[in-house]
Amino acid sequence: MGEQIKIVPLGEVDGGIMMEVATQVSIVFGITATVNEMQRCHESAYNHQRNQYSAEALLKFMEGIRGETPHRLLGITDVDLYIPDLNYVFGLADKSGAVAVVSVSRFKKGNRKVVERAVKTAVHEIGHTYGLGHCHDNKCVMYFSYNLSDTDYKGKEFCIKCQKILGRRNIT
Repeated sequence: MGEQIKIVPLGEVDGGIMMEVATQVSIVFGITATVNEMQRCHESAYNHQRNQYSAEALLKFMEGIRGETPHRLLGITDVDLYIPDLNYVFGLADKSGAVAVVSVSRFKKGNRKVVERAVKTAVHEIGHTYGLGHCHDNKCVMYFSYNLSDTDYKGKEFCIKCQKILGRRNIT
């Protein structure tokens, strides 16, 4: 059946966002992306002091869901995520594995850019699972987004340099 990207809603996430992310990820990577059944956000990932969920804990939860399957797994949630050194993150990927998580929490629900931001963040995080680091080209999808303006400014495509790296891995 070949490589696939499985997209897992972590909690109640808008179905339109899920389907559009799956469609765009399929186009960008040239790999079938499908939406799986919803999983509940693992409560052990919740930090009561911060009122946020640990992105790292959700990645571990995603690794458990993935198990031994050869597919990449992308979790999409609407809870606010953090990592220890940052107040929040839009997403996080396990660069040595094949799991990533994206949060649409800070993409301002009701804003027409929610889906576009979700797609860019999903492509970015999946790019990390293929070994890509952050790019210095602020139009490249692999550019680190410090804020929503950065996400809005960059494209959903890879720059030439990142495309070459992915090409060496037989992606795109």
